Amino acid sequence: MSEPSPPTPTVAVDKWIGVVAGVVAPTTVITGLCYYFGFVSARAYFAYFGIDTESFEYSTADYVLRSVSVLYPALVVLLAVGCGLFAIRAYGRRALHQGRGSRFAHRAGWAGLVAGALLTALAVLGVVAPGVSVLRSTVLIPVALAVGALLIVAGSGALAALRSGDSPRSATSAERSIWLFAGAAIVLALFWLTNIFATDYGQQQAKNTAGDLWDKETVVVLDTTEPLFAPSNLVQETPLGTQPGQRFTYRYECLRTLVVRPDRWVLVPARWTVENGYALIVPIDDSSRISLTKLDGLADNKEATNWDATWQCPEVAPF
Repeated sequence: MSEPSPPTPTVAVDKWIGVVAGVVAPTTVITGLCYYFGFVSARAYFAYFGIDTESFEYSTADYVLRSVSVLYPALVVLLAVGCGLFAIRAYGRRALHQGRGSRFAHRAGWAGLVAGALLTALAVLGVVAPGVSVLRSTVLIPVALAVGALLIVAGSGALAALRSGDSPRSATSAERSIWLFAGAAIVLALFWLTNIFATDYGQQQAKNTAGDLWDKETVVVLDTTEPLFAPSNLVQETPLGTQPGQRFTYRYECLRTLVVRPDRWVLVPARWTVENGYALIVPIDDSSRISLTKLDGLADNKEATNWDATWQCPEVAPF
C-alpha cells in the first residue's frame, strides 16, 4: 500500500493563507483601522483643549463613527491617486510596447529602479537616523517611501518586460519579492500618512470649534450646590441665595458644550483660548443642574459679541 505523498509547497501556502484569512477577517481589519484613526483624531481634538479622551469612556462604536469624517477625504484622495497611477501605467505599457528595444526604454527602467531605491533608502534613513536625514518633514518620509516603492515596481517591471518581449512568462521569485516589499512599503506609507492626516484633522476641527464658541447661540447655564472657583474672567458666577427648599446655591454662565455623554458633560467657557484654557467635567448627579437656552440672533448683535468687551460672554452683556 503506497504512502500518501507529502503536500506540495503551493498547497501548504494556500492552507496558511486560508488560516490567516479566517482569523483576520476583512471586516475585523476595517473595524480596527476605523477604531484606530477615530481614536487618533479624537485624541488630537481633545488634546487641543487639554482634555484626555479617557475621561469620556468612548466605546469602539464611538471611535468608529468619528473615523468616518477622517477616512472619507483620505479615501477620496487615495482613489484619485489610484486612478492616476492606473492611467500612467496604461500609457507606460503602450509606450514601452512601441519603443521596445530602445535605449531610452532601458534607461528609463533603470532610472526608475535607481530613483526608487534612493527614495526608499532616504525614507528608511529618516526613520532610523532622523538627525542626519535630508528629509526633515514627517510627511516627506512616508511620501518618499511610497513613491520609492512604486518606482521600484515600475522600473523592475519595465526591465522585465523588455527582456521577455512578447512571449508570456511567469513572474520570477525575485520579482515576487520586489512586489511583496513594495506592497508592504506602500501599506506602511499609507498608514503613516493617514495617521498624520487624522491628527491634523482633529486639531483643525478643535480650532474651528474654539473659534465658534463666542458666537454660539446655544448657551449653557450650570447650577451647583458648591462653588467651582472658576476663573472670573471666563465664567460669571451668581449666588442664588439660601432660600428654604433651594438645593442649588451657585449659578455659572458663559459656558458652552464640548462633549455630551450619558453620565457627564464637558463644558468650556465662551472666551476659551489656548492661553486661557479652562474646562469643566460635570457629572450628571444631584450636585448640579444643566440648562440650555437658544438665543436667536445673538450672533447678529455686534455690540454683545464684541470680543474686546469687558464681559465674559455675549449673553451677559448689559444690553
